[in-house]
Amino acid sequence: MPRLVLSPMPQPTDGGVCVGTLDGEPCTFHGRTATAGGREYEMKVISVDILEAVDVAAKAVFGPEWVQALALVTGLNPRTCQRDRIGRYGLPAPILRALGEAAAEPWPRVTGDMMLACARLLKTNAIGNRSGLHARHPAFAGPPVGHDVDATMHVIAQQARALVFRLVAERSEHRAPALDDDA
Repeated sequence: MPRLVLSPMPQPTDGGVCVGTLDGEPCTFHGRTATAGGREYEMKVISVDILEAVDVAAKAVFGPEWVQALALVTGLNPRTCQRDRIGRYGLPAPILRALGEAAAEPWPRVTGDMMLACARLLKTNAIGNRSGLHARHPAFAGPPVGHDVDATMHVIAQQARALVFRLVAERSEHRAPALDDDA
């Protein structure tokens, strides 16, 4: 059993961030120092435990190749989210807390997909609907800058749902006919 388990926890009133449990005790970070069971741990000392806990939670939320997804939803540099870097330096406590909360959701992978969709939409909205090189095609540009992001997410979710339902309904039309020997 891992020493550190990321999970939803009551938050302290002293400004710390409780991310889960370390050796069965609530683990609260104040900056880069964790406190659990009355003991203090520098993040560097428990960074291997952090990596193991992040790997478990991030796989549940984003799948086995979680590094790029974690970078996108957190806004961190992808290099910071690499396993070797986390194993050396850890991650900020609010990110550990969010991973634990997402992994504890009834459908963690769906939660991760929605987090990615939200991050992509917010990123698109923030950059003025343009790539660094060319103006993007209007059909793929995302909502105009300044539009209500929540309303836009709702519309996109409804459109995506309609597409999936249509694909499921039409799939039988696209199946190969049974061969005489298969019948």
